[in-house]
Amino acid sequence: MVIEVGGRRKECAMKSLSPFAFALLAGWLAAAQPCRAQPDPSVYALASPPSDFEWGCFGPCACPVLIRSPLSGSFILRRSHSDPLFTYYDVLDVHWKVPGANGPVTITGSGTYRRGGEFAVEEELALNLSFDGTPPRLFDSGLRPPGAPFPEIATRISLHQEYCHDSVLAVDAKPVDPVGISGVPEATGLLATPNPFAEGTAIGFTMPLEGTAELAVFDIGGRRARTLADREWLPAGPAVHTWDGRLDGGNEAPPGLYLVRLETPGGRFTRLLVKLRLV
Repeated sequence: MVIEVGGRRKECAMKSLSPFAFALLAGWLAAAQPCRAQPDPSVYALASPPSDFEWGCFGPCACPVLIRSPLSGSFILRRSHSDPLFTYYDVLDVHWKVPGANGPVTITGSGTYRRGGEFAVEEELALNLSFDGTPPRLFDSGLRPPGAPFPEIATRISLHQEYCHDSVLAVDAKPVDPVGISGVPEATGLLATPNPFAEGTAIGFTMPLEGTAELAVFDIGGRRARTLADREWLPAGPAVHTWDGRLDGGNEAPPGLYLVRLETPGGRFTRLLVKLRLV
């Protein structure tokens, strides 16, 4: 559905909104940033420290790291495509330097970065890197929980997943122009109106990037009460779902405290809901 607010057209994901949900959305969209076109490639710069190059022993071998040197430089991140689980990026023009015994060692290459997941947000950075012109070798982080909120990338890539003797690059990088890569506000912020409620509530949030969203209601004991979005693919920008106060089986949920939890490529967010007794 496309809504025009303040002379701007906004495309937003919705599901069977009741009148009070439309009232929530109208006020919310007036304050939200407009949906934007695909951002241009962004230049990322390494922060040194904590970015560094490490060589030695890791993991079960429990032997020392023999070399630890600061890592500096930049790369380009360009969004490639998305699927129901991940958003993919091309990593281009890697140009890093690390001090060496005979002067700086130049690291060049390219690769990919992906972020998303089925049950929780994960990321993977995989780069084919050449040290001073040697044949490229694959340094991979593997899928792991994000080390920082996007658009910052903070992870560790290695040749052998840090198993015993290995070479490791700790990468902590931010875009030089963060607006250029994120495109929409990073914080999603959950809204629920009305809250407390008796018959139903509209739950609004902002997708920082297009991707999958998991939205569910849990009772105070942590048991899932109602699934509102099950790995649903949503565009970047505002979205609203409604909870009619019923359980997944169709029965009316008892009055009390509930938690609504949102999982997106930008992280996990929760809000307390208060359901009143029907009169």
